[in-house]
Parts: sequence; structure tokens; C-alpha cells
Amino acid sequence: MAPSAGSLVYLHGVGGARPGWDEPLRDVLPSGTARIAVDYADLLADAPVADVPPALPVSPPAPRPPHDVHRQAYVQRQRALADALEAAGESVPRGMTWPAGLPRPGDLPDRLPLPRVLRTPLFGLDQVGRYLDSPDRRAAVQERVIAALLDAPPPVVVVGHSLGSVVALEALGDPRVRVRMLVTAGSPLAHSAVADALAPGAFPYARVGHWLNVVHLLDPVPFGRGLGPRFPAAHDAFLPVLAGIDARTVASTVAGVGRLATAHLESTYLRSRTFAVALHVALPSVGVAA
Repeated sequence: MAPSAGSLVYLHGVGGARPGWDEPLRDVLPSGTARIAVDYADLLADAPVADVPPALPVSPPAPRPPHDVHRQAYVQRQRALADALEAAGESVPRGMTWPAGLPRPGDLPDRLPLPRVLRTPLFGLDQVGRYLDSPDRRAAVQERVIAALLDAPPPVVVVGHSLGSVVALEALGDPRVRVRMLVTAGSPLAHSAVADALAPGAFPYARVGHWLNVVHLLDPVPFGRGLGPRFPAAHDAFLPVLAGIDARTVASTVAGVGRLATAHLESTYLRSRTFAVALHVALPSVGVAA
């Protein structure tokens, strides 16, 4: 039996998976690689909680594996990923391209009124609040996502964009889930209002090959912050202002303000060379253009 080409499982942000979300992958992933978008927007819509499936029972924690051994092997894998990304030459040190004299976003205090913002119907941001506040909705989303991850042909790469990064990280808590690589993009997990709402738990070093977190310097959601300080298992890669563009986004790049609007799109991240190199590390059958 021929080995599986693997799967890329996409977990969307607010509003659901956009049509054509996987178009940037057309020339990157081998034809046999499954591209799976798990849609859970219906579970976060403005509907009575009674219409959402009841929360799943909480399973007792599984026995902990020899943690240090798995962690050491994981650190070595992450170093190999970091070396590959450094050789690609796209990502930059945090804040390197930020205008001189202005405080870098990642250095600003975490004082944004996110608890209120994430619970207002602005650009669908209230879906984040529903996920964080409602155990029933949260459990229903996790049930759907975990089922998709277990059905996906291995090896599995998970891409969590925006709210999807929160969903993806929580899904790793299921002891049945194994992924070759987790890629979080445009993640709000660096903000206390989001990260503090997650149930704490040890990172599953034995079941995750890599964790790459990608931050576009103009993306207003991560606001220049990486995840490494709060989640040491993550390797942060910071994209410069012009990363992830093509002919269809040049006009908005030149416009400046338009670039701010497109920096958070999943297509901006999926088109970046950093993402292609990461896929090559996770799935060696993926080629990387010179």
C-alpha cells in the first residue's frame, strides 16, 4: 500500500471558512494531499444555547508519559524547523521593520479592552466571546474538530487561523489527536483575555511534531505579539510588511490602509514563503520554489 500524502486540516476564524481558502495551496501541496476545512461557524452563531448540543463529559486526564524525554526530542525538532525558516530568509526579528522611534506592538502593554470587544457584534468578533463563554458551544466545536482530525489521513498538518488557533490548541488536549505540525496564524492567543480563558495543561510533546506561530507585522489581531513568551512550545516567525502578497493584492499594498485590512487574511499567511517552508519540513513531499 502506498504511503498517504497526508492532510492539511484548516480551522477557520470568525465567520467560517471563506470560499477558495485553499487556492494559495494549489501549487504547494501534492495532488494527493487532502485539504479539509472544518466548519463550525453554525455552532457560534447568534442562536439560543439550547439549540447547541450539550457539552461532552470531561474525561479524566490520561497518565503522563515520560515528559522530559519527549520534550527534549520536540526541542530538537523545533530547532530544525527554526534553521529551515532562517535559511529561507523571509521572516524577520520581531519589530525589525517597525518605524524607528515608535514602540513596537509586541512591547506595548496588554491593555486593549478585549473582554468587551470580543463580546460585541463587530466583524463577527462576538463569535470569539461565545466560544470562550459557553461550555456547550465550545464542547460542540471541539467534538466536530476532533472527529475531523481523527478521520484525516495521516500525517496531519493543522492550520489554525485567528479563532481557529484557539480551537486547534484546545483540540490537542484530546489524547487521540496526533499532528505532524500545528501552524497558528494571526492568533489572538498572546492576549490575556483569550489565553486566560483556556484550560491549562501540559503541552503534548509526544503527539505534536512541531508548532509554528506566524505573525504578520501589520496584522491587528496578534498586534505584533508572538506566542513564545506565553507558550514556550511555539516557535514564532514574524513576516515583513510585504510578505504573502501577489498580483491580486498589490493595489491594496500600495494603498497602505488596504494592506492593513488584508494582513489578517488566511491567504496572506498561506501565500508566504515561511508557510511553504514549514510545510516542506512537515511533509517532505512538498516542494519549495527557489
